[in-house]
Amino acid sequence: MSIGNPSGRFSATAAGTDSGATATKAAVTNQTYVVTNISGHTDADSIITIESPLGAVIWQTKVDVSIEGTNFNFNTTQPIAINTAAVGDIASSSADCQVTISGDII
Repeated sequence: MSIGNPSGRFSATAAGTDSGATATKAAVTNQTYVVTNISGHTDADSIITIESPLGAVIWQTKVDVSIEGTNFNFNTTQPIAINTAAVGDIASSSADCQVTISGDII
């Protein structure tokens, strides 16, 4: 897949509780995204995913945390199909979490 030249940057952030958090950059007609980073924090072991569309996992990792919680920061290059939303998700948390996705607009 040819990624092309970026025409801008995007970012989406969501805070969550014990049910996790989902950050979504909405689809825009004739535009695509390349997710270059997913970061945040969680206070429980969890699965971190990049999805497009929601529920269709294109990248995944697991975060193992201590009782104190942890921050995470992953650099990646995940192209998203044209006219499709980019989604970053934390599957679960015990009380407090946050996720941010960012990247290029193509």
